[in-house]
Amino acid sequence: MARGEKLGDAIRYEKIDNLRQDLYSYIGNNSEKIDANLPVFFAHIVSALDNGFPDIDNATYDEFIDSIAYRLMTNSKQGNSTQYIERIIKTAIRSKRSSGKASLRILGGLQLLSSGHFQDAITYFADYWKHDARIGFYIAYCYYSASKSRIGAENSESSRNKQETELAAREQLLEMIRVRPPLYRLKPLDLSRDETVDNAFWFMIKMSLWWFPNEKWFIQIGLEKAKRDNFEAKRVELLNIATVKFFNDLDFLRESFDFRLEQGDGVGANGIVKQMIQQYPESLEPIYYGLKLSLIATGKSSYTHYRSIASEKGMPVYLIQILDWAFYVLKDQEKESNMQFKELSRRFKSLSYYLIPLEYLVQIIFSGNTEESKRARLIFIDSLDMYAKKVLKVHT
Repeated sequence: MARGEKLGDAIRYEKIDNLRQDLYSYIGNNSEKIDANLPVFFAHIVSALDNGFPDIDNATYDEFIDSIAYRLMTNSKQGNSTQYIERIIKTAIRSKRSSGKASLRILGGLQLLSSGHFQDAITYFADYWKHDARIGFYIAYCYYSASKSRIGAENSESSRNKQETELAAREQLLEMIRVRPPLYRLKPLDLSRDETVDNAFWFMIKMSLWWFPNEKWFIQIGLEKAKRDNFEAKRVELLNIATVKFFNDLDFLRESFDFRLEQGDGVGANGIVKQMIQQYPESLEPIYYGLKLSLIATGKSSYTHYRSIASEKGMPVYLIQILDWAFYVLKDQEKESNMQFKELSRRFKSLSYYLIPLEYLVQIIFSGNTEESKRARLIFIDSLDMYAKKVLKVHT
């Protein structure tokens, strides 16, 4: 649950989702019947929400309406018609608590892209790409696809339009480089499970790397999406490109280290650490990664090696001693861990705000309860990692 939520909130969200799934099933079996009288269908939805969830917040309420509207677009035989999509938008907006229809237009754009109506999709997406990079790639895809759908002689008006739309695709990508919009900011986009829409994003990532091979932002945004979607094959592909094209770029070295660590590839992760140290000999960041790797995957000799370098290069003493404590904890040396914690608490009283919660986790780690110990161990590692990166001002 999110911070501030109660158990009752979780139960309510589950019930709301159950209602959503029931309506999805009904739409799948009765789309033509619903299309014949959209206002009546949405009136039933409003009634179900108002009666079943009288205290539902406005954002959840409107997101529910959006999800139903999008399911209608994708299930109806009329879903490739702008007239039908406009009917859905006009009817749905009357059912929402807010007056804005941006989310519904974005969803209409997704449906038009999926059905091959590229010029109409571009109109629906408008300038929303400035708020979420995914839309920018969808717009570029629509321009590019529109250029490929036009046929004709090379000197014809059709050929000229074809060149203009392909140029528009490139210009859209250039604008994105300039603005650098974020990813995963517009929640309506998360409603789509359409393979065509997802493929549009990855196709334009590929084209962007071909058209602008020296622009690393496209790889960064692709890696962000691959991680969010757990698309391991695409993540590997982009990391391979990045480590060849931008072999000394710290951002990509960091990504490669994290990926190898996630995969349990200690040898590969250690190779990345050594490369980082070569490329950035004055930075404490790669030294920290060596220490982190030693804590998780290797052992005492490796930890001692990197600890010595960290001390020589001026890593804060309190951070080194916290990592010493972590070493004993993660190597299951409870007696040494207790001694180290007492010394930490004595020397660095100002860090009690952080050390006391960590010590509580350590108690669970040594509790003997296998499942709870495993969970506490992961939280302990993640907390230390975030803290160390904050101390060292590591970009994440």
